[in-house]
Amino acid sequence: YDDSWSTMYLIRFLLVLVLVLVPLGSSDPVLEPYDLLFDVAVEAYSRADWLSVVLHMEKALRNKALIRTVKADCRLRCSNQSSFSQPVAGVGAVGVPIPGSGSVQDLGFFQKVLHRADCVKSCENHKLGEPSFHRGTEEVDLEFKKRTPYNYLQVAYFKINKLDKAVAAANTFYQANPDHMEMKQNLDYYRMMAGVQEEDFKDLEAREHMADFLLGKSYYSDASFGLAARHFEEALVEYFNADKECRALCEGAYDYDGYNYMEYHADLFQSITDHYLQVLNCKQRCSVELASSAGKDTPFEDFLPSHFNYLQFSYYNSEKYEQAIQCAKTFLLFHPEEQVMTQNLNYYSVVLGEDKAATIAPRQEVKQYIQQSLLEKELLYFGYEAFGITFVDPDTWTPEDVMPKKLREKQKADRETAARITEEIGNLMKEIETLVEEKKKDSTDVVKMVKPLEGGAVLYNDIVVTMTSRQLNGSQRVLLDGVINDDQCRELQRLSNAAAGKGDGYRGGVSPHSPSETFQGVTVLKAVKLGQEGAVPLQSSRLFFDVSEKVRKVLESYFLLDTSLYFSYSHLVCRSAIDEKQDQCSDLSHPVHVDNCLLVSELNECIKEPPAYTHRDYSAILYLNDDFEGGELIFTELDARTVTAEVRPRCGRVLGFGSGKENPHGVKAVTQGQRCAVALWFTLDPLHQEKVGSYICSSNHPSIHPFIHPFIHPHALYDSAPPTGCYRLLPWCCVLVMDHLSLYMFCSVGEDPG
Repeated sequence: YDDSWSTMYLIRFLLVLVLVLVPLGSSDPVLEPYDLLFDVAVEAYSRADWLSVVLHMEKALRNKALIRTVKADCRLRCSNQSSFSQPVAGVGAVGVPIPGSGSVQDLGFFQKVLHRADCVKSCENHKLGEPSFHRGTEEVDLEFKKRTPYNYLQVAYFKINKLDKAVAAANTFYQANPDHMEMKQNLDYYRMMAGVQEEDFKDLEAREHMADFLLGKSYYSDASFGLAARHFEEALVEYFNADKECRALCEGAYDYDGYNYMEYHADLFQSITDHYLQVLNCKQRCSVELASSAGKDTPFEDFLPSHFNYLQFSYYNSEKYEQAIQCAKTFLLFHPEEQVMTQNLNYYSVVLGEDKAATIAPRQEVKQYIQQSLLEKELLYFGYEAFGITFVDPDTWTPEDVMPKKLREKQKADRETAARITEEIGNLMKEIETLVEEKKKDSTDVVKMVKPLEGGAVLYNDIVVTMTSRQLNGSQRVLLDGVINDDQCRELQRLSNAAAGKGDGYRGGVSPHSPSETFQGVTVLKAVKLGQEGAVPLQSSRLFFDVSEKVRKVLESYFLLDTSLYFSYSHLVCRSAIDEKQDQCSDLSHPVHVDNCLLVSELNECIKEPPAYTHRDYSAILYLNDDFEGGELIFTELDARTVTAEVRPRCGRVLGFGSGKENPHGVKAVTQGQRCAVALWFTLDPLHQEKVGSYICSSNHPSIHPFIHPFIHPHALYDSAPPTGCYRLLPWCCVLVMDHLSLYMFCSVGEDPG
């Protein structure tokens, strides 16, 4: 953190200590902020203080959950104490108009609003303390949503030999992140460990209603209908409890949703309308939230009605016809025209007796739920028509006539237009796929297997081969000196410090690899753009490009390649030691890894599949300085521990090597000063080369939509800003252009953009 952030956290921490030691009007200490606890745990993790990680991260999880529970409880309790349907004290049945102010009933309504607000505030302050201490930042809230705390916890518990808790934490994280390869490998590893039981693989964040629903489905599939019915019934009870909590939590602060609150000038009733419609929108989305399961891309369709579908058949198979009839009738509240369920109901009624069946009513709580939801939808659609506040109905069971006629007609027209466009796109895509297949065949013929050859000419008289693969104890390795001179090193180092952004290239993370260092970087494209804008000397940007090209030519020649090397990614990076974090620094500046596959050091394996950059074939590092301590590059075996070679940086030195599993490598910690280098990755596949595309521009400003075909290229548009009304295209990419009457598609269909 910089000084301002450090000061802020110090002040906040001291305030928390004061509040804990001196409670304000309560015998209970004020709740510690969960985001502060999370930050303390992360800091402890970087120090390998595993007990502190567990203590603070578990407390952060508990406090965040407690805040949610308390807020929901306070709002529900206060809504019961001050219902708007109750008569107002001192106000007659008929409101008396007040000149210029409306009726006394209006004052009565706002009286209830004020009392409700006071009730909620008092309740939350009593149980949680001042609101400012439990408002987490968006960044930390996102980490909790991704279940990141459990990633830290599984490591910490493993380190202190609490295997059951480590397994539970790992499984909890994995449920929400099923594409996380490392965690999947950890879980596989845990399964092979002695003492680990199957019941240890818990989901600590599993929602009760979803757990019972899934268990009910499992029993249903096994034809254990009695057990299935029991769990579906329990799931319904838990669902409605969770729905109440979700709806209560919707009654929070107004989200300005893109508006600058300082410029928001709505009057009293418009403000109330905006906020209330936002709350209703949130309450409608509760059905989606409660139908969502961790790790599942989409929520269960028709989730609440499906409970009664499962239940009616489970009760029928258990010969409980009264319950089957009730559940069938309840399902038909959602879908009254559903023929199969109607036939089932008729059959159950005949078996039980139609007179007796007629006396069985659907479930009252579901009738009330549907009535409330439909009224909310009507208000939201009114807001859509009157104020343009968008509402997308999340439910499939809503009757058609709830939506206003004009909106129905508009949506119908939109669907027809979308269908026409989809058909036209489909026809265009067939033509493009044919072109792409032809291009892929050509590319396959060009790309050859990397041959383990070396020893070719280095092309320049000043360049010296200092060490070969044999001297570096490996294969496909070379160390070259004299590639650039001292002046060029200094100029590139100045370029890095002038143009590089903190964490650039690693999603803005200031310390993406080590908390003991800061990291900054700049790509060739960004440097050239800054040079064109005058932000940095253009000659420095050109030097960056030229030396990168020089290294490419030298490696292509030295490794005796019979096809061209293409740039995959170029990055000028500097790592700087953080002095105050060096006392207990034991980590690497960059952990041991392989450039084109996922290293699994425990198994001595490297998996060549995404998210690894599998197209990378050769790597190179051009060092710019040596006036620092640490920062040596190390080669290791696949176990990531056995060091086979070590390279000390110096100005003008280039280390080139194959990007495959034969060359696991990492960087030792920079313990003092700043280490700068140009990192270069190359590919033999021209489809993955790093290049600038051309522009497609519009003079009459139609709506231009980037369209990326999955067989073509993963990135159609560059992040650098093109001229107004223009988009930048990569080779083999397309944009879809629509105006009021026509649909056009523009594509670049060659290696050179056009």
